[in-house]
Amino acid sequence: MITDPFSFEGTLTLLQAVEKIDAPSNFLSQTFFPNKISVLTDTVAIEYRKEGRQAAPYIVKGAKGVNIARNGSHAKMYSAPKFGARRVISAEDVEHRLFGETPNIFSPVKAEERQARLMAQDLAQLTRMIQTRREVMASEILQTGKLTMNAYADDGRIVSTDTIDFETGGAAAVNRDWDDATAKIYDDLYNTSEYIQENTGAVPTVAICGKNVEKYLLANNEIKNWLMIPNRQNLAMMNLQPHFQSPQIRYIGTISALNLELYSYNQTYIDETGQKKYFVEPDNIIIGNTGTGRTIFQPVTLMFNGQFKTISAEVVPHYTHNDDDLISTLTLYSRFILVPEVLEDFVVLKVKQ
Repeated sequence: MITDPFSFEGTLTLLQAVEKIDAPSNFLSQTFFPNKISVLTDTVAIEYRKEGRQAAPYIVKGAKGVNIARNGSHAKMYSAPKFGARRVISAEDVEHRLFGETPNIFSPVKAEERQARLMAQDLAQLTRMIQTRREVMASEILQTGKLTMNAYADDGRIVSTDTIDFETGGAAAVNRDWDDATAKIYDDLYNTSEYIQENTGAVPTVAICGKNVEKYLLANNEIKNWLMIPNRQNLAMMNLQPHFQSPQIRYIGTISALNLELYSYNQTYIDETGQKKYFVEPDNIIIGNTGTGRTIFQPVTLMFNGQFKTISAEVVPHYTHNDDDLISTLTLYSRFILVPEVLEDFVVLKVKQ
């Protein structure tokens, strides 16, 4: 029981509640940026590199060695962006029945009970909004090679824009659009897998597809011919068994010849302009190594009873109130940045132009 949610102790207690809130499907960030790192400094080193494999040079007898440049490593000091989502509860909000409340003329629900219910709902919804922002960042990095951050003032207007270019080149084109039944889909997947292997030394194990890709796969002539072979032992190249693992994630199957599991990810979000967008573009497929990227969290500094306090957590809730205006406010703060470890760990294919 939180006796005073507006105090510093109340914030620390709410942090435990935030951790227990069911997260939305963050398939991209959990797959490619799962390593969470918390730092206490205001700036962090954003470093990523091109892997490649370089052989040591021969040297003549008596030579001390040949200097090898550190090619492909990029680093810059950066302060992680700060995210803030806010909800206000006014006297009018608790004087009338809430959604789902029994519409009795004389409601037995008290204003303080409605306030507690609204505070819990807002805490859950704003937490999911912060988690959705992390998924949006992963989507942008994976599909465009860049991360563009628009900073908003209290009035909701953009006041500054910052862009990090990870130099991944964005989406690559396939040899022939996959909606053509004669497209060489397996060759495109093989070449992409081979590129990642050659540059990272690891075999990519996952392919996350946009919502149109599955029907292209199942309609492809070459793939249909392979799947129709009566004896699976003759050509055990792939096993396609599409089914939903969750409302947003659909398992398509495994291309065993490439050690590649295919998933369809149809989750959407609403951007700042109110437009619905897909985390994975409908005609994109992201192929890569899992578990290498990082999510770096930085602390948030807030004021409690006139004193500044710094809190290190993934999401920090902060309640305030104004007795004169009859309002209470919940703001959820978070500071984080997503960083790929090796740029060649993932490749995005645009399967239809």
